[in-house]
Amino acid sequence: MLYKILLAVTLLCAFNLMAAEESVEVLVKKTDVVAAAPKAQVSDLFLINGIRQAVTKELIVKKLDNDEFWKKLDEKKLTETSEVTLFTPVFISKRVDVKTPSVVTPIPATIPVDPFIRANFIYEIDSEKLKKFYDETMSGLSIPDVSIKTFYIVPDIAIDSDMSWEDVGVTKKENFSGVIVESWKKWAATNFKNFTNVVVLEKDFSDKPENINSESVTLKWNSSLKKAEVFQDRKSARFEMTAQFVLVNTKSGESLTAFDFPNQKREFNIANTKQLSSNLASLVYNLLNSQTVKIKGALELNRVSGTFKTIEVKVTGKIGLLDMSQVNSMLAERFKQIALTSETKSYSSDSSVLSIKSTAENDSLYALFAKDGGKFPLNEQKILVFNPQDHSFAIISKEANN
Repeated sequence: MLYKILLAVTLLCAFNLMAAEESVEVLVKKTDVVAAAPKAQVSDLFLINGIRQAVTKELIVKKLDNDEFWKKLDEKKLTETSEVTLFTPVFISKRVDVKTPSVVTPIPATIPVDPFIRANFIYEIDSEKLKKFYDETMSGLSIPDVSIKTFYIVPDIAIDSDMSWEDVGVTKKENFSGVIVESWKKWAATNFKNFTNVVVLEKDFSDKPENINSESVTLKWNSSLKKAEVFQDRKSARFEMTAQFVLVNTKSGESLTAFDFPNQKREFNIANTKQLSSNLASLVYNLLNSQTVKIKGALELNRVSGTFKTIEVKVTGKIGLLDMSQVNSMLAERFKQIALTSETKSYSSDSSVLSIKSTAENDSLYALFAKDGGKFPLNEQKILVFNPQDHSFAIISKEANN
């Protein structure tokens, strides 16, 4: 819906900007020659043109460096669709009736005329979000194409508040954590080859883009080093480290696997600072590396679960909690060929709701439930009956069925 709103905004911008006191140069190099980007949808290119005009006007008003901003953004080589998605959170739009412009520019024949875009809209840019996006772009933070199946790493590698980075043998944090993170990127690319890209994020997504790949995962790492004790006689120190990680599906936020490592205690020589930093970095790196097999298993489960479909089915009758437990177990056992799992979403004594997940499409699953009369024995007294008309279950006594 917001995509269509922005397209409508684009058309309106084209009308309004012609009459505006302050003219804004069209900065869209991508749309100068449509033939130069034959794979792009013309509607996407047209939309980007309007987005860039509106954003540029706002940057000028805020006295921000719009030329450098667009230069840095273009260096990311984003696809047209990705750029549209990237700017979507910056706009706030609502549908209103406005005066039709006295001069109407015809819509090019190449632009599909959807009845929706004939409505008039006003638009507003969220200044705070645009400024945040501007700062991130100008600072050179990575802007990944989220539609690609990606292994994201969000590392938090810290030291105790009483320490300085010199205590671990380096002059600044980047010289320590940077080496570890680069090694993790190579580790992920080598071991998890089903992912098109490995991207390190300084922080997790605050607003998840709508087109984020459903099979992308995010590994969140947290560790803290502490110099616990120094031994002057042998020029060494005992370091302690706490560490944990969690791997989640980036889109759903569902946890795939996690581990809280036992407290690590190691004694290292501190006379050679280069060797000290190398030893400590290896300690951090190898902890995550030790979880490779476990992570691979979780990733395979995530890949398979991406094909699962979920439905909700009503269950009626005189129902006890034991009955619902038996229904869940029976369905999982009888339909294990489609990896079916069932759990009680809501419960009452006369009507409950099941949440059923399986690899089958909805119509195929209903057909399986209805097969052989749709009757399933629960126990010695009760059976489960499926109604193909309203796709519901009922628990009835065997006597009532006879």
